[in-house]
Amino acid sequence: MSEGETEREKGTTQDDGEETLPFNPFVHEFQLNGFWQKARFYVLGAILFPLRFLLAAIFLFLMWPIAALRVAGLTEEELSRSIRHRRTILHHLIYLLSRTMFFMCGFHWISIRGRRAPSSEAPILVVAPHSTFFDPIVTVVCDLPSVVSRVENLNIPVIGALLRFNQSILVSRHDPSSRKKVVEEVKRRAVSKGEWPQVLFFPEGTNGNGKVLLKFKPGAFVAGVPVQPVLLRYPNKLPATVWTWKGNGVFKVLWLTMSQFYINLEIEFLPVYNPTDEEKFDPTLYASKVQKIMADALGKQATEFELIGDTPVTPVGHLKVPMDPKIWELGTILQKAGFSLDSVQGLIDLCLDGMCCRVGLDEFAEKLGVTQHDVISRVFNYFHKDATGMIDFREVSLVLAAQDATRSAEELAKLAFDLFSACDSDGHYLLSADAFSSILRSLLGSPPAESTKVFSELCNHTEPLALTCDGFLGFALRHPCYRHLFLFYLRPPSAGRKKPPQIQQNGGCASKYNPGNQPKMD
Repeated sequence: MSEGETEREKGTTQDDGEETLPFNPFVHEFQLNGFWQKARFYVLGAILFPLRFLLAAIFLFLMWPIAALRVAGLTEEELSRSIRHRRTILHHLIYLLSRTMFFMCGFHWISIRGRRAPSSEAPILVVAPHSTFFDPIVTVVCDLPSVVSRVENLNIPVIGALLRFNQSILVSRHDPSSRKKVVEEVKRRAVSKGEWPQVLFFPEGTNGNGKVLLKFKPGAFVAGVPVQPVLLRYPNKLPATVWTWKGNGVFKVLWLTMSQFYINLEIEFLPVYNPTDEEKFDPTLYASKVQKIMADALGKQATEFELIGDTPVTPVGHLKVPMDPKIWELGTILQKAGFSLDSVQGLIDLCLDGMCCRVGLDEFAEKLGVTQHDVISRVFNYFHKDATGMIDFREVSLVLAAQDATRSAEELAKLAFDLFSACDSDGHYLLSADAFSSILRSLLGSPPAESTKVFSELCNHTEPLALTCDGFLGFALRHPCYRHLFLFYLRPPSAGRKKPPQIQQNGGCASKYNPGNQPKMD
């Protein structure tokens, strides 16, 4: 571990048995430590960064008109066909300018291992880990292939022109059908027998902070189409240049990178991987196999951590929960707006007495006593709305109760059951599938499909499907897989956290839940 990495990333266990925050691959904090690190940052950075940044920007903007010229005058129909053999001099100019730009940034030489397969042999290049802002340099080594990129990048000056130049495949995170269209387009190009250039993509997400390889989503793994894994390594180990979901800002990362005398880069082309018959019909299995191969070659752990949209998530059984619970953000902005947690119990009592169920925005603001419209709207929009635009105030009460550091995990679980359970004809209080889904949705943000899988697993021996109080507490406090959520994940940061059990990363749990053989809580 580098000398500048903070204790937060280590996830070690202290001598008194209390564990620090567990390893989070989406967080990378770097602090300057030692004379030479500070000297490079303050002295070399002040000299090299402005010069390198200026020269790199000049060559980047020189590419803009050349890239635009290649597609100028072409119709949409013409752009749907490969133009790789047209205006090749422009292709060579972009290649030369791209390599010069990266040279100015400090990438003076690049070591190449292995052989890059032609597009007729491997239509798709899978590149990992994607851990720095400079990883697109791999496109230069691969002769400027098409890339899979976000459609929003078309609006970025220069970058948008370069994406059009390479006839890149664009995906929209806001269009549910976009991923399917991407797969169809990749497949169309893959069967062209080398007419189209190779398609290069970084599996969605990053390698975290350099220690693990995140889950590869199956979107670009087309049935039956071979891929060539491509590995990126930075031998001079620059932990400060690593990009993550939360960590150093863009400016600091660029400054730290360009303040080095030079930056080594090694690119290794692994053998082309042809999917098995089973993988041809299962893109998820195909993606997992390629991830495992690349993780082994990199000496990193292949994990189920992934990004869904812009949210880092981790698997807990059938659930995928955000690495940072969003309910803490709600509590923070409410308290800044003047809301006091001392009033939470009164709101809970109203729900338990059946005097407050569904509320609209105005009534919601009145009950919380918050007048700032932007704050109350933001909190209101977190909760699920029915067809009339109203939310269930029981969900609000439960989320607010979770903010209380003095409330134990068992008390929170019992409150959740009391708020959402209903009395049957025999006088027994039971939790239905919809009520169970409401609890997980409000606390974890879990969609109904995931909650239904967990509920069915818990009730597989009962008829009708419902949970008693003991059954729900068994799920929340004693289940070998899901107890992590209430005992650790849903504990407020100020409450201190117990060491969590190992999270299962295969979409299931270590063993079937049996209330009779679970250890009792201390």
